[in-house]
Amino acid sequence: MRSRVIPSRIPTIVNTTCINHNTTKTQCPPLFLSGNKGYTNNAIANWSLGIKTCNKSSDSQGLFQISWTPKRNLSSKAFTSNSAGTPPTRRDTNLQHSLHDRTLKQKLRRRLPTVGVVTGFHNDTDHVEAMGLLGYDFLWADAEHSSAGPGSVSKLILAAERRGMPTLVRIGYGYQNIIGHSQKYLVAGAQGIILPQCESAQDVQKIVDAVKFPPIGKRGLAGERWNAWCLGEGGTLADRVNESNQNSIVAVVIESCNGIDALDEILKVKELDFIFVAPTDLSADLGVHGQIRHPSVIQKVEEAGEKIRQAGISAGMLALTPQDYSYWRDRGYNVMSTVAMNMFVDGAQAMMKSIVKYELQGMKRLKQMALKVIASQLTKEETGFLGETFSSIDLNKDGVLSVEELDIAIASGTFSGTLQEKLISLRDDLMITGEKTLAWKDFLADTMMDKKLDFLHEHKIRQAFNHLKKANKSNISISDLNEVFGSEKIAKELLMDADSDGDGEISYEEFRNVLVSDKDGIDAK
Repeated sequence: MRSRVIPSRIPTIVNTTCINHNTTKTQCPPLFLSGNKGYTNNAIANWSLGIKTCNKSSDSQGLFQISWTPKRNLSSKAFTSNSAGTPPTRRDTNLQHSLHDRTLKQKLRRRLPTVGVVTGFHNDTDHVEAMGLLGYDFLWADAEHSSAGPGSVSKLILAAERRGMPTLVRIGYGYQNIIGHSQKYLVAGAQGIILPQCESAQDVQKIVDAVKFPPIGKRGLAGERWNAWCLGEGGTLADRVNESNQNSIVAVVIESCNGIDALDEILKVKELDFIFVAPTDLSADLGVHGQIRHPSVIQKVEEAGEKIRQAGISAGMLALTPQDYSYWRDRGYNVMSTVAMNMFVDGAQAMMKSIVKYELQGMKRLKQMALKVIASQLTKEETGFLGETFSSIDLNKDGVLSVEELDIAIASGTFSGTLQEKLISLRDDLMITGEKTLAWKDFLADTMMDKKLDFLHEHKIRQAFNHLKKANKSNISISDLNEVFGSEKIAKELLMDADSDGDGEISYEEFRNVLVSDKDGIDAK
Protein backbone atom coordinates (compact mmCIF):
# COMPACT_ATOMS: atom_id res chain seq x y z
CA MET A 1 0.00 0.00 0.00
CA ARG A 2 1.52 3.31 -1.02
CA SER A 3 1.80 5.99 1.67
CA ARG A 4 0.04 9.32 1.60
CA VAL A 5 1.79 12.54 2.60
CA ILE A 6 -0.21 14.93 4.79
CA PRO A 7 -0.92 18.02 2.68
CA SER A 8 0.45 21.32 3.93
CA ARG A 9 -2.93 23.03 3.62
CA ILE A 10 -4.64 20.93 6.33
CA PRO A 11 -5.59 23.28 9.25
CA THR A 12 -3.43 23.06 12.36
CA ILE A 13 -4.60 23.04 15.98
CA VAL A 14 -3.29 26.12 17.72
CA ASN A 15 -5.22 25.99 20.98
CA THR A 16 -6.90 23.23 23.01
CA THR A 17 -8.57 23.89 26.33
CA CYS A 18 -11.02 21.78 28.32
CA ILE A 19 -14.04 24.04 28.83
CA ASN A 20 -15.30 22.20 31.93
CA HIS A 21 -12.02 21.80 33.81
CA ASN A 22 -9.66 24.41 32.39
CA THR A 23 -7.04 21.74 31.69
CA THR A 24 -4.80 21.16 28.72
CA LYS A 25 -5.19 18.66 25.91
CA THR A 26 -2.60 16.30 27.40
CA GLN A 27 -4.60 16.11 30.62
CA CYS A 28 -7.94 15.53 28.87
CA PRO A 29 -7.26 13.53 25.70
CA PRO A 30 -10.00 14.26 23.07
CA LEU A 31 -11.85 11.39 21.45
CA PHE A 32 -14.29 12.86 18.94
CA LEU A 33 -15.37 16.08 17.31
CA SER A 34 -18.75 17.74 17.71
CA GLY A 35 -20.32 21.09 16.91
CA ASN A 36 -20.79 23.07 13.76
CA LYS A 37 -19.53 26.61 13.96
CA GLY A 38 -18.20 27.17 10.44
CA TYR A 39 -15.53 29.67 9.54
CA THR A 40 -14.99 33.13 10.98
CA ASN A 41 -13.37 35.84 8.85
CA ASN A 42 -12.40 33.17 6.30
CA ALA A 43 -9.50 32.14 8.50
CA ILE A 44 -10.37 30.72 11.92
CA ALA A 45 -12.95 28.14 12.93
CA ASN A 46 -13.80 27.28 16.54
CA TRP A 47 -14.78 23.68 17.18
CA SER A 48 -15.98 21.89 20.27
CA LEU A 49 -14.26 18.58 20.85
CA GLY A 50 -16.24 16.07 22.90
CA ILE A 51 -14.54 13.50 25.13
CA LYS A 52 -15.92 10.52 27.00
CA THR A 53 -13.91 11.04 30.19
CA CYS A 54 -11.14 13.31 31.46
CA ASN A 55 -8.69 13.30 34.34
CA LYS A 56 -10.75 15.73 36.40
CA SER A 57 -13.96 13.70 36.39
CA SER A 58 -14.80 10.12 35.37
CA ASP A 59 -18.54 10.69 35.20
CA SER A 60 -18.79 13.94 33.31
CA GLN A 61 -18.08 14.90 29.74
CA GLY A 62 -15.42 17.58 29.28
CA LEU A 63 -15.28 19.76 26.21
CA PHE A 64 -12.27 21.16 24.40
CA GLN A 65 -12.35 24.51 22.69
CA ILE A 66 -10.37 24.09 19.46
CA SER A 67 -9.01 26.82 17.22
CA TRP A 68 -8.26 25.64 13.66
CA THR A 69 -6.08 27.95 11.61
CA PRO A 70 -5.76 27.19 7.88
CA LYS A 71 -2.28 27.86 6.46
CA ARG A 72 -3.76 29.95 3.67
CA ASN A 73 -6.82 32.17 3.54
CA LEU A 74 -9.79 30.25 2.17
CA SER A 75 -13.30 31.34 1.33
CA SER A 76 -16.20 29.89 3.24
CA LYS A 77 -17.13 27.89 0.12
CA ALA A 78 -13.73 26.26 -0.10
CA PHE A 79 -13.92 24.73 3.36
CA THR A 80 -17.41 24.03 4.67
CA SER A 81 -18.46 21.92 7.62
CA ASN A 82 -21.25 19.38 7.36
CA SER A 83 -24.37 18.93 9.47
CA ALA A 84 -22.69 16.27 11.59
CA GLY A 85 -20.10 18.75 12.76
CA THR A 86 -17.00 17.01 11.36
CA PRO A 87 -14.00 19.29 10.81
CA PRO A 88 -13.39 20.60 7.28
CA THR A 89 -11.08 18.41 5.20
CA ARG A 90 -9.95 17.97 1.60
CA ARG A 91 -9.04 14.84 -0.27
CA ASP A 92 -5.28 14.26 -0.18
CA THR A 93 -3.77 15.19 -3.53
CA ASN A 94 -0.28 13.94 -2.73
CA LEU A 95 -0.79 10.28 -3.57
CA GLN A 96 2.64 9.26 -4.75
CA HIS A 97 3.21 7.85 -8.23
CA SER A 98 4.12 4.17 -8.65
CA LEU A 99 7.76 5.13 -9.23
CA HIS A 100 7.87 6.29 -5.60
CA ASP A 101 6.95 2.77 -4.51
CA ARG A 102 9.40 -0.13 -4.85
CA THR A 103 6.84 -2.95 -4.53
CA LEU A 104 6.76 -4.03 -8.19
CA LYS A 105 10.50 -3.61 -8.63
CA GLN A 106 11.26 -5.65 -5.52
CA LYS A 107 8.86 -8.43 -6.49
CA LEU A 108 10.50 -8.73 -9.89
CA ARG A 109 14.05 -8.58 -8.55
CA ARG A 110 13.26 -11.17 -5.88
CA ARG A 111 11.39 -13.32 -8.44
CA LEU A 112 8.21 -13.36 -6.34
CA PRO A 113 4.81 -14.29 -7.85
CA THR A 114 3.62 -11.25 -9.81
CA VAL A 115 0.36 -11.12 -11.75
CA GLY A 116 -0.49 -8.60 -14.45
CA VAL A 117 -3.47 -8.11 -16.73
CA VAL A 118 -3.09 -7.32 -20.43
CA THR A 119 -5.64 -4.92 -21.88
CA GLY A 120 -6.28 -3.40 -25.26
CA PHE A 121 -9.61 -1.87 -24.15
CA HIS A 122 -8.04 1.55 -24.36
CA ASN A 123 -11.32 3.49 -24.37
CA ASP A 124 -12.56 2.09 -21.07
CA THR A 125 -11.04 2.89 -17.69
CA ASP A 126 -13.60 1.24 -15.40
CA HIS A 127 -12.23 -2.25 -15.99
CA VAL A 128 -8.72 -0.97 -15.17
CA GLU A 129 -9.85 0.35 -11.80
CA ALA A 130 -11.64 -2.94 -11.16
CA MET A 131 -8.43 -4.89 -11.86
CA GLY A 132 -6.59 -2.68 -9.40
CA LEU A 133 -9.24 -3.24 -6.74
CA LEU A 134 -9.05 -6.99 -7.35
CA GLY A 135 -5.36 -6.98 -6.46
CA TYR A 136 -3.51 -7.38 -9.76
CA ASP A 137 0.12 -6.30 -9.46
CA PHE A 138 0.37 -4.33 -12.67
CA LEU A 139 -1.50 -3.26 -15.79
CA TRP A 140 -0.02 -4.33 -19.13
CA ALA A 141 -1.31 -1.62 -21.46
CA ASP A 142 -1.07 -3.07 -24.94
CA ALA A 143 -0.11 -0.60 -27.65
CA GLU A 144 1.04 -3.39 -29.99
CA HIS A 145 -2.07 -5.54 -30.45
CA SER A 146 -4.53 -2.65 -30.28
CA SER A 147 -5.08 0.77 -31.79
CA ALA A 148 -4.08 2.45 -28.52
CA GLY A 149 -1.76 5.44 -28.57
CA PRO A 150 -0.17 7.59 -25.88
CA GLY A 151 -3.32 9.68 -25.47
CA SER A 152 -5.65 6.77 -24.76
CA VAL A 153 -3.08 4.85 -22.72
CA SER A 154 -2.58 7.89 -20.48
CA LYS A 155 -6.21 7.50 -19.36
CA LEU A 156 -5.60 3.86 -18.49
CA ILE A 157 -2.53 4.87 -16.51
CA LEU A 158 -4.50 7.45 -14.52
CA ALA A 159 -7.17 4.86 -13.71
CA ALA A 160 -4.55 2.31 -12.66
CA GLU A 161 -2.67 4.82 -10.51
CA ARG A 162 -5.94 5.78 -8.83
CA ARG A 163 -6.20 2.20 -7.55
CA GLY A 164 -2.53 1.79 -6.66
CA MET A 165 -1.64 -0.32 -9.68
CA PRO A 166 1.45 0.54 -11.78
CA THR A 167 1.32 0.40 -15.59
CA LEU A 168 3.78 -1.13 -18.03
CA VAL A 169 3.24 -0.34 -21.72
CA ARG A 170 4.02 -2.78 -24.51
CA ILE A 171 5.04 -0.68 -27.49
CA GLY A 172 5.08 -1.91 -31.08
CA TYR A 173 8.18 -3.58 -32.46
CA GLY A 174 10.53 -1.19 -34.23
CA TYR A 175 9.80 1.69 -31.87
CA GLN A 176 12.79 0.73 -29.71
CA ASN A 177 14.73 2.72 -32.32
CA ILE A 178 12.79 5.89 -31.41
CA ILE A 179 13.42 6.91 -27.80
CA GLY A 180 10.80 9.65 -28.10
CA HIS A 181 8.04 7.13 -28.81
CA SER A 182 8.60 5.20 -25.58
CA GLN A 183 9.01 8.47 -23.71
CA LYS A 184 5.46 9.52 -24.63
CA TYR A 185 4.12 6.63 -22.56
CA LEU A 186 6.57 7.35 -19.74
CA VAL A 187 5.51 11.01 -19.75
CA ALA A 188 1.92 9.78 -19.43
CA GLY A 189 2.92 7.99 -16.23
CA ALA A 190 3.93 4.43 -17.19
CA GLN A 191 6.37 2.85 -14.74
CA GLY A 192 8.09 0.94 -17.52
CA ILE A 193 8.18 -0.29 -21.10
CA ILE A 194 7.79 -3.81 -22.53
CA LEU A 195 9.45 -4.44 -25.90
CA PRO A 196 7.93 -7.20 -28.09
CA GLN A 197 9.81 -9.50 -30.49
CA CYS A 198 13.16 -8.96 -28.80
CA GLU A 199 15.97 -10.79 -30.58
CA SER A 200 19.18 -9.12 -29.40
CA ALA A 201 20.94 -7.40 -26.52
CA GLN A 202 20.95 -4.25 -28.65
CA ASP A 203 17.12 -4.26 -28.61
CA VAL A 204 17.16 -4.36 -24.82
CA GLN A 205 19.76 -1.61 -24.52
CA LYS A 206 17.63 0.71 -26.63
CA ILE A 207 14.74 0.28 -24.21
CA VAL A 208 17.10 0.93 -21.29
CA ASP A 209 18.15 4.16 -23.03
CA ALA A 210 14.49 5.16 -23.38
CA VAL A 211 13.41 4.32 -19.81
CA LYS A 212 16.43 5.43 -17.77
CA PHE A 213 17.83 8.90 -17.25
CA PRO A 214 21.56 9.68 -17.63
CA PRO A 215 24.02 8.38 -16.71
CA ILE A 216 22.25 5.00 -17.21
CA GLY A 217 20.14 5.88 -20.26
CA LYS A 218 19.26 8.76 -22.53
CA ARG A 219 15.75 9.69 -21.44
CA GLY A 220 14.90 13.39 -21.59
CA LEU A 221 14.12 15.19 -18.33
CA ALA A 222 11.30 17.63 -17.56
CA GLY A 223 8.49 18.21 -15.11
CA GLU A 224 6.01 15.40 -15.85
CA ARG A 225 3.32 13.26 -14.22
CA TRP A 226 5.77 10.73 -12.76
CA ASN A 227 7.60 13.50 -10.81
CA ALA A 228 4.40 15.50 -10.06
CA TRP A 229 5.89 18.42 -11.99
CA CYS A 230 8.16 18.89 -8.96
CA LEU A 231 5.13 19.88 -6.87
CA GLY A 232 4.20 18.55 -3.45
CA GLU A 233 6.31 16.08 -1.52
CA GLY A 234 9.04 13.97 -3.09
CA GLY A 235 12.28 15.89 -2.79
CA THR A 236 14.30 17.66 -5.41
CA LEU A 237 14.19 16.85 -9.08
CA ALA A 238 17.52 15.08 -8.67
CA ASP A 239 15.99 12.92 -5.92
CA ARG A 240 13.10 12.01 -8.17
CA VAL A 241 15.37 11.13 -11.09
CA ASN A 242 17.35 8.81 -8.85
CA GLU A 243 14.10 7.24 -7.63
CA SER A 244 12.91 6.73 -11.22
CA ASN A 245 16.16 5.09 -12.29
CA GLN A 246 15.90 2.73 -9.33
CA ASN A 247 12.23 1.79 -9.70
CA SER A 248 11.38 2.01 -13.43
CA ILE A 249 10.87 -1.29 -15.26
CA VAL A 250 12.56 -2.63 -18.40
CA ALA A 251 11.00 -5.78 -19.87
CA VAL A 252 11.14 -7.64 -23.18
CA VAL A 253 9.09 -10.32 -24.90
CA ILE A 254 10.76 -13.32 -26.56
CA GLU A 255 8.53 -14.52 -29.40
CA SER A 256 10.78 -16.44 -31.81
CA CYS A 257 13.43 -19.12 -31.99
CA ASN A 258 15.93 -16.36 -32.83
CA GLY A 259 15.02 -14.61 -29.59
CA ILE A 260 15.49 -17.81 -27.59
CA ASP A 261 18.85 -18.42 -29.28
CA ALA A 262 19.94 -14.89 -28.29
CA LEU A 263 19.00 -15.28 -24.62
CA ASP A 264 22.59 -15.64 -23.40
CA GLU A 265 23.43 -12.16 -24.72
CA ILE A 266 20.07 -10.63 -23.78
CA LEU A 267 20.45 -11.76 -20.18
CA LYS A 268 23.71 -9.85 -19.83
CA VAL A 269 21.92 -6.46 -19.95
CA LYS A 270 22.10 -5.26 -16.35
CA GLU A 271 18.91 -3.18 -16.22
CA LEU A 272 16.59 -5.93 -17.51
CA ASP A 273 13.80 -6.69 -14.99
CA PHE A 274 11.91 -9.56 -16.62
CA ILE A 275 11.61 -11.55 -19.83
CA PHE A 276 8.19 -12.66 -21.03
CA VAL A 277 8.03 -15.69 -23.33
CA ALA A 278 5.08 -15.32 -25.72
CA PRO A 279 3.66 -18.69 -26.83
CA THR A 280 1.34 -17.37 -29.59
CA ASP A 281 3.97 -15.78 -31.82
CA LEU A 282 6.35 -18.60 -30.92
CA SER A 283 3.78 -21.08 -32.23
CA ALA A 284 3.68 -19.17 -35.52
CA ASP A 285 7.47 -19.22 -35.73
CA LEU A 286 7.40 -22.99 -35.20
CA GLY A 287 4.75 -23.48 -37.91
CA VAL A 288 1.90 -24.47 -35.57
CA HIS A 289 0.00 -21.18 -35.64
CA GLY A 290 -2.11 -20.57 -32.56
CA GLN A 291 -1.42 -23.97 -30.96
CA ILE A 292 0.10 -22.53 -27.80
CA ARG A 293 -0.05 -25.90 -26.03
CA HIS A 294 1.59 -27.83 -28.88
CA PRO A 295 4.45 -30.03 -27.59
CA SER A 296 7.03 -28.15 -29.67
CA VAL A 297 5.86 -24.82 -28.22
CA ILE A 298 5.80 -26.16 -24.66
CA GLN A 299 9.33 -27.52 -25.06
CA LYS A 300 10.71 -24.18 -26.29
CA VAL A 301 8.95 -22.22 -23.52
CA GLU A 302 10.29 -24.58 -20.86
CA GLU A 303 13.82 -24.35 -22.25
CA ALA A 304 13.68 -20.56 -22.32
CA GLY A 305 12.22 -20.37 -18.83
CA GLU A 306 14.98 -22.53 -17.39
CA LYS A 307 17.70 -20.36 -18.91
CA ILE A 308 16.05 -17.15 -17.68
CA ARG A 309 15.67 -18.49 -14.15
CA GLN A 310 19.27 -19.69 -14.02
CA ALA A 311 20.33 -16.12 -14.80
CA GLY A 312 18.33 -14.91 -11.79
CA ILE A 313 15.85 -12.90 -13.88
CA SER A 314 12.07 -13.01 -13.50
CA ALA A 315 10.40 -15.12 -16.20
CA GLY A 316 6.95 -14.24 -17.54
CA MET A 317 4.30 -16.36 -19.20
CA LEU A 318 0.70 -16.18 -20.43
CA ALA A 319 -2.06 -17.58 -18.19
CA LEU A 320 -5.38 -17.81 -20.00
CA THR A 321 -6.79 -20.34 -17.52
CA PRO A 322 -6.18 -21.32 -13.89
CA GLN A 323 -4.62 -24.50 -15.27
CA ASP A 324 -2.13 -22.44 -17.30
CA TYR A 325 -1.23 -20.50 -14.18
CA SER A 326 -0.51 -23.55 -12.04
CA TYR A 327 1.33 -25.37 -14.86
CA TRP A 328 3.82 -22.55 -15.47
CA ARG A 329 4.18 -21.57 -11.83
CA ASP A 330 5.16 -25.17 -11.10
CA ARG A 331 7.89 -24.75 -13.73
CA GLY A 332 9.33 -21.65 -12.15
CA TYR A 333 7.66 -18.84 -14.09
CA ASN A 334 6.81 -16.05 -11.64
CA VAL A 335 5.39 -13.20 -13.77
CA MET A 336 1.99 -14.40 -14.98
CA SER A 337 -0.14 -12.30 -17.32
CA THR A 338 -3.85 -12.77 -17.78
CA VAL A 339 -5.77 -11.08 -20.63
CA ALA A 340 -8.77 -8.82 -20.08
CA MET A 341 -10.41 -9.81 -23.37
CA ASN A 342 -10.17 -13.53 -22.56
CA MET A 343 -11.61 -13.03 -19.10
CA PHE A 344 -14.48 -11.03 -20.57
CA VAL A 345 -15.18 -13.62 -23.30
CA ASP A 346 -14.86 -16.58 -20.89
CA GLY A 347 -17.31 -14.98 -18.47
CA ALA A 348 -19.71 -14.05 -21.27
CA GLN A 349 -19.57 -17.55 -22.74
CA ALA A 350 -20.18 -19.19 -19.38
CA MET A 351 -23.15 -16.92 -18.77
CA MET A 352 -24.65 -17.55 -22.19
CA LYS A 353 -24.16 -21.29 -21.84
CA SER A 354 -26.05 -21.22 -18.54
CA ILE A 355 -28.83 -19.14 -20.08
CA VAL A 356 -29.24 -21.45 -23.06
CA LYS A 357 -29.10 -24.51 -20.83
CA TYR A 358 -31.85 -23.10 -18.63
CA GLU A 359 -34.09 -21.96 -21.49
CA LEU A 360 -33.79 -25.23 -23.38
CA GLN A 361 -33.94 -27.57 -20.42
CA GLY A 362 -37.62 -28.41 -20.99
CA MET A 363 -37.12 -29.41 -24.64
CA LYS A 364 -33.88 -31.16 -23.76
CA ARG A 365 -35.60 -33.26 -21.09
CA LEU A 366 -38.23 -34.38 -23.56
CA LYS A 367 -35.64 -35.05 -26.22
CA GLN A 368 -33.41 -37.03 -23.87
CA MET A 369 -36.32 -39.14 -22.69
CA ALA A 370 -37.28 -39.87 -26.29
CA LEU A 371 -33.70 -40.72 -27.18
CA LYS A 372 -33.40 -43.06 -24.23
CA VAL A 373 -36.44 -44.89 -25.56
CA ILE A 374 -34.84 -45.03 -29.00
CA ALA A 375 -31.48 -46.06 -27.55
CA SER A 376 -33.08 -49.01 -25.74
CA GLN A 377 -34.38 -50.29 -29.09
CA LEU A 378 -31.11 -50.05 -31.02
CA THR A 379 -29.41 -53.27 -32.06
CA LYS A 380 -25.80 -54.16 -31.22
CA GLU A 381 -24.87 -53.51 -34.81
CA GLU A 382 -26.29 -50.01 -34.57
CA THR A 383 -24.57 -49.22 -31.28
CA GLY A 384 -21.38 -51.19 -31.91
CA PHE A 385 -19.06 -48.20 -32.40
CA LEU A 386 -20.47 -46.26 -29.47
CA GLY A 387 -20.46 -49.38 -27.32
CA GLU A 388 -16.76 -49.87 -28.01
CA THR A 389 -16.14 -46.21 -27.27
CA PHE A 390 -18.00 -46.37 -23.96
CA SER A 391 -16.14 -49.53 -22.96
CA SER A 392 -12.74 -48.02 -23.75
CA ILE A 393 -13.48 -44.94 -21.62
CA ASP A 394 -14.96 -47.00 -18.74
CA LEU A 395 -11.56 -47.91 -17.26
CA ASN A 396 -12.84 -49.56 -14.07
CA LYS A 397 -15.63 -51.39 -15.95
CA ASP A 398 -18.37 -50.32 -13.54
CA GLY A 399 -20.82 -49.50 -16.32
CA VAL A 400 -20.72 -45.73 -15.82
CA LEU A 401 -18.33 -42.95 -16.87
CA SER A 402 -16.88 -40.60 -14.26
CA VAL A 403 -15.57 -37.06 -14.84
CA GLU A 404 -12.06 -38.38 -14.27
CA GLU A 405 -12.49 -41.10 -16.90
CA LEU A 406 -13.81 -38.57 -19.40
CA ASP A 407 -10.86 -36.26 -18.64
CA ILE A 408 -8.42 -39.11 -19.32
CA ALA A 409 -10.16 -39.96 -22.60
CA ILE A 410 -10.13 -36.32 -23.72
CA ALA A 411 -6.45 -35.88 -22.87
CA SER A 412 -5.40 -39.15 -24.51
CA GLY A 413 -5.89 -37.86 -28.05
CA THR A 414 -7.51 -41.16 -29.03
CA PHE A 415 -10.69 -39.45 -30.18
CA SER A 416 -11.00 -36.55 -32.55
CA GLY A 417 -13.47 -34.34 -34.37
CA THR A 418 -17.15 -34.70 -33.50
CA LEU A 419 -16.71 -37.43 -30.91
CA GLN A 420 -13.98 -35.52 -29.06
CA GLU A 421 -16.23 -32.45 -28.93
CA LYS A 422 -19.07 -34.59 -27.62
CA LEU A 423 -16.89 -36.04 -24.85
CA ILE A 424 -15.86 -32.55 -23.76
CA SER A 425 -19.52 -31.49 -23.75
CA LEU A 426 -20.52 -34.52 -21.66
CA ARG A 427 -17.72 -33.80 -19.17
CA ASP A 428 -18.73 -30.14 -18.89
CA ASP A 429 -22.41 -31.07 -18.38
CA LEU A 430 -21.48 -33.39 -15.51
CA MET A 431 -19.46 -30.62 -13.85
CA ILE A 432 -22.25 -28.05 -14.27
CA THR A 433 -25.00 -30.33 -12.95
CA GLY A 434 -22.86 -31.82 -10.18
CA GLU A 435 -23.59 -35.36 -11.33
CA LYS A 436 -20.72 -37.75 -10.63
CA THR A 437 -21.25 -40.36 -13.35
CA LEU A 438 -22.87 -40.93 -16.76
CA ALA A 439 -24.72 -44.20 -17.42
CA TRP A 440 -24.60 -46.08 -20.74
CA LYS A 441 -28.13 -45.15 -21.83
CA ASP A 442 -27.50 -41.47 -21.05
CA PHE A 443 -24.19 -41.63 -22.92
CA LEU A 444 -25.91 -43.20 -25.90
CA ALA A 445 -28.83 -40.75 -25.86
CA ASP A 446 -26.53 -37.73 -25.58
CA THR A 447 -24.27 -39.02 -28.33
CA MET A 448 -27.23 -39.61 -30.62
CA MET A 449 -28.13 -35.93 -30.27
CA ASP A 450 -25.30 -35.10 -32.66
CA LYS A 451 -26.52 -35.11 -36.23
CA LYS A 452 -23.11 -36.24 -37.44
CA LEU A 453 -23.54 -39.55 -35.59
CA ASP A 454 -26.02 -41.33 -37.80
CA PHE A 455 -28.57 -43.16 -35.60
CA LEU A 456 -31.90 -41.35 -35.77
CA HIS A 457 -34.53 -42.57 -38.26
CA GLU A 458 -38.22 -41.69 -38.79
CA HIS A 459 -39.61 -45.00 -37.59
CA LYS A 460 -37.61 -44.75 -34.36
CA ILE A 461 -39.05 -41.29 -33.66
CA ARG A 462 -42.53 -42.77 -34.13
CA GLN A 463 -41.72 -45.59 -31.68
CA ALA A 464 -40.56 -43.09 -29.06
CA PHE A 465 -43.71 -40.98 -29.54
CA ASN A 466 -45.98 -44.01 -29.12
CA HIS A 467 -44.07 -45.02 -26.00
CA LEU A 468 -44.70 -41.68 -24.29
CA LYS A 469 -48.44 -41.32 -25.08
CA LYS A 470 -51.32 -43.48 -23.94
CA ALA A 471 -52.35 -46.17 -26.40
CA ASN A 472 -55.87 -44.82 -26.92
CA LYS A 473 -54.73 -41.24 -27.47
CA SER A 474 -53.40 -39.59 -30.61
CA ASN A 475 -51.30 -36.97 -28.82
CA ILE A 476 -49.13 -36.71 -25.70
CA SER A 477 -51.04 -35.00 -22.87
CA ILE A 478 -49.80 -33.23 -19.76
CA SER A 479 -50.90 -36.24 -17.69
CA ASP A 480 -48.68 -38.48 -19.88
CA LEU A 481 -45.72 -36.19 -19.23
CA ASN A 482 -46.48 -36.02 -15.52
CA GLU A 483 -46.54 -39.82 -15.38
CA VAL A 484 -43.22 -40.19 -17.22
CA PHE A 485 -41.28 -37.42 -15.44
CA GLY A 486 -42.98 -37.61 -12.03
CA SER A 487 -43.40 -33.83 -11.73
CA GLU A 488 -46.33 -31.63 -12.66
CA LYS A 489 -44.02 -28.61 -12.86
CA ILE A 490 -41.70 -30.32 -15.36
CA ALA A 491 -44.69 -31.59 -17.32
CA LYS A 492 -46.01 -28.01 -17.66
CA GLU A 493 -42.59 -26.74 -18.77
CA LEU A 494 -42.27 -29.50 -21.37
CA LEU A 495 -45.74 -28.83 -22.70
CA MET A 496 -45.09 -25.09 -22.91
CA ASP A 497 -41.85 -25.64 -24.88
CA ALA A 498 -43.16 -28.29 -27.29
CA ASP A 499 -46.82 -27.31 -27.79
CA SER A 500 -46.31 -24.85 -30.64
CA ASP A 501 -50.02 -24.52 -31.57
CA GLY A 502 -51.14 -24.06 -27.97
CA ASP A 503 -53.84 -26.76 -27.96
CA GLY A 504 -52.64 -28.27 -24.65
CA GLU A 505 -51.15 -31.43 -26.21
CA ILE A 506 -48.03 -32.50 -28.13
CA SER A 507 -48.78 -33.89 -31.55
CA TYR A 508 -46.44 -36.17 -33.47
CA GLU A 509 -45.26 -33.28 -35.65
CA GLU A 510 -44.52 -31.15 -32.58
CA PHE A 511 -42.73 -34.07 -30.94
CA ARG A 512 -40.69 -34.68 -34.07
CA ASN A 513 -39.78 -30.99 -34.29
CA VAL A 514 -38.34 -31.16 -30.79
CA LEU A 515 -36.17 -34.13 -31.73
CA VAL A 516 -34.93 -32.76 -35.05
CA SER A 517 -34.40 -29.21 -33.77
CA ASP A 518 -31.21 -27.65 -35.04
CA LYS A 519 -30.58 -26.42 -31.52
CA ASP A 520 -29.31 -29.86 -30.68
CA GLY A 521 -28.41 -30.80 -34.22
CA ILE A 522 -30.48 -33.92 -35.05
CA ASP A 523 -31.57 -34.74 -38.58
CA ALA A 524 -34.21 -37.38 -39.18
CA LYS A 525 -33.42 -39.78 -42.02
